[in-house]
Amino acid sequence: MAQALDHLFLPSVAAWFAFPQRFDRAVAQLAQRGGRAVSPRQAAAHFGGSLFLQIDPRILTHRLDEKYVDADGWHWIGESFLDAGDWQERLSPLRRSPAHREIVEICRTRDNFRDGKRYRTYLRQIAEGQPPRRNGRPIDTVGKLDAYFRYYADLIDNIDRTGILPRNRFQRAASSGQQPRRARSFWLDFVERDIGVAIDKDGRLVRHTSGKHRLAAAIGLGLEKVPVEIRMVHFGWLQAEMQTRQLPAAKALAAALREMDSA
Repeated sequence: MAQALDHLFLPSVAAWFAFPQRFDRAVAQLAQRGGRAVSPRQAAAHFGGSLFLQIDPRILTHRLDEKYVDADGWHWIGESFLDAGDWQERLSPLRRSPAHREIVEICRTRDNFRDGKRYRTYLRQIAEGQPPRRNGRPIDTVGKLDAYFRYYADLIDNIDRTGILPRNRFQRAASSGQQPRRARSFWLDFVERDIGVAIDKDGRLVRHTSGKHRLAAAIGLGLEKVPVEIRMVHFGWLQAEMQTRQLPAAKALAAALREMDSA
């Protein structure tokens, strides 16, 4: 619930003006101790619309896994806006994602999705008693499989007509791939946000958190622009921006975001 309501956080005016100083102190602490810092919802409330960009989806070739496991167990890194960790083991090519590959395939097959390789693979898995899981549910019947592929075929048709719309417009758009309902819960549609991205230590945008199906559709359809939201920034990149611009952390990030938006 907290993740879904991040974008609803409204700070007081005093907190808004105090945020840059707290942000700068958090960055200084990261330089000394490493780790993670700053609430994403507070960062979103302060930096606002500058975190939203229109980009060529083809530049997003990798994804940053929001969950990882180490000796201390499982961790979810989406709780912080700044991260100083090593992302090397958490980044993976989009092409390795089964969900990404199946959406790109549906972009080619559309209404003939039953002819696709992945559809036939899932059909065989169902027959063998090893059904795939998607959207938190097992696809264990042919009816559910058809509903799943039909949902995304409809979504792709809608994106082909209208492009990727910002979420507040997408949720009101007609024929937005919302049927058949068996393929996806109402809650997943309700909490869906713009395609999430993170900025890695080299300044590269990578997909992070929501939007994997819409991004795959945009790439499969060859769209030139999609709306994205910056959800996380690597400390190494921000530190380099501070040094280059000779600005404190909050001002350096704001300046870098303005340049990214105008690029």
